[in-house]
Amino acid sequence: MRVAFASLAALLLLIRPSPADAYCRTTTLKAPAGYDPAVSGCWTQGVPLAWPAGRIPYGLGSAASEQVSLADATRVADLAFSAWNEARCDGKSLGIDAYDEGAVSVPDGGSGDALAAWSSCSDSSSCDPHAHDVIVFDDGAWPYNDAANTLALTTVTFGVDDGRIFEAYTEVNSAQHKLTAAEPPPANGVAIDLQAILTHEAGHFLGLAHATDTNAIMYAYYHPGAVHLTADDVAAICAVYPPQAPAPPTSGGCACTAGGAPLGTAGWSAGALAALGLIRRSSTRSRSAPGRAGARDVACRSPRSWPP
Repeated sequence: MRVAFASLAALLLLIRPSPADAYCRTTTLKAPAGYDPAVSGCWTQGVPLAWPAGRIPYGLGSAASEQVSLADATRVADLAFSAWNEARCDGKSLGIDAYDEGAVSVPDGGSGDALAAWSSCSDSSSCDPHAHDVIVFDDGAWPYNDAANTLALTTVTFGVDDGRIFEAYTEVNSAQHKLTAAEPPPANGVAIDLQAILTHEAGHFLGLAHATDTNAIMYAYYHPGAVHLTADDVAAICAVYPPQAPAPPTSGGCACTAGGAPLGTAGWSAGALAALGLIRRSSTRSRSAPGRAGARDVACRSPRSWPP
């Protein structure tokens, strides 16, 4: 069974790797609708996204899901982020470390535009990853296009001038899909492998876009049991966060100044970006807001939806 992690609206903002690599990076400029890096190569326009070097918080929405308990969802999310944290770059640790900061209280009805409004920041100084870097399950309804085929969506808020990531959150489509926290997932293919979804989404959370390597975790199509990074995934995360990597510059529209720099918002999917931009992986919608950009890149489509 394969489900495509499709970009909903220009969520695959990528940067072209060297010929020997197949990984792509999300960038500050939106790719054309329907852009497929597996066919056309990485989208290269714009500034690539990245978190500043250091520790990056994330948490699970405290309500979790009717299908998956908070304990199981937390365990699976920790495994997903650990897959990236444990990557080694020539034997050395990455320049960043994503860590579980505990359950996050999300307002009732916190999905889609409501979640975006709750997590929005008017300028860079008001962004709060400790409060808003969250994974939520949309049990009631999936508020985006292509509901039957989309598995998840990650939205990233970044500085449009320098690509610095300020916040990121992931929505899982538990309204339209049966999920399993078991690994490996049941062989009958009835339930979707939550760990595989979140491992892919964690890549978008960290600034990666869909890869051209069909074996990579970051390839656009879901594979049950795909929870271990490939050489291409490791090359990607090491390129973005090399050991002891310096923090990106803070000058420009995204700079965190006393008054807060302007932010911009643009919606598209990756996995899910001064002005702030929003990238949404798997969403065809886009929205504009001062200084914030959103990237959502965790959408999945079934085989009948190919190409993504």
